[in-house]
Amino acid sequence: MKMSFTLDGKSIPFKEGDTIMDAALNAGEYIPHLCHEPGFTPHGSCRLCLVSLDGRNISACTLPAVDGSVVESN
Repeated sequence: MKMSFTLDGKSIPFKEGDTIMDAALNAGEYIPHLCHEPGFTPHGSCRLCLVSLDGRNISACTLPAVDGSVVESN
């Protein structure tokens, strides 16, 4: 089953366990970030990667991607 979410109007595929940040970067979409470093446990301390999901501001580096969700970064 192929999973994806929408980021700024673009469909972003992801695999189970990916965060919004990981999926976006793997798809070639940039979400501004400072503290995100692949291989390290995400902690969301810099808050630069805030995106809007269902009207809430969340850090893209810590939230798992959810199939069918609509995320806004711009």
